[in-house]
Amino acid sequence: MQQPRPRVIRNDKEGRRLVTEWADGRQGEIDWERLRWACPCAVCAGEMGIPGRLASVTALTDDETTLEQIRGVGNYAIAALWKDGHDTGIYPFTLLAALAFPEE
Repeated sequence: MQQPRPRVIRNDKEGRRLVTEWADGRQGEIDWERLRWACPCAVCAGEMGIPGRLASVTALTDDETTLEQIRGVGNYAIAALWKDGHDTGIYPFTLLAALAFPEE
């Protein structure tokens, strides 16, 4: 099975969302708050059976959910820089596809 591959990933600051256009022609959107809740880094998601920070909170601040910048990581992911300074989350394209198209 071929891995999902975006052609375009754009940080829509006005709409507070990540906009994706995929090689198969689909277009998706992920709002920033949902993207931050899905942060896969060890600090947020946890590791080795130890829960991360997101397991112990019920709300995020505006700074935690304001996406300042994105950058490519190899040919498989993007990294996000959030307004609160958090920058260790690497979002593989497979995760972005799952967030953009949750019904699949």
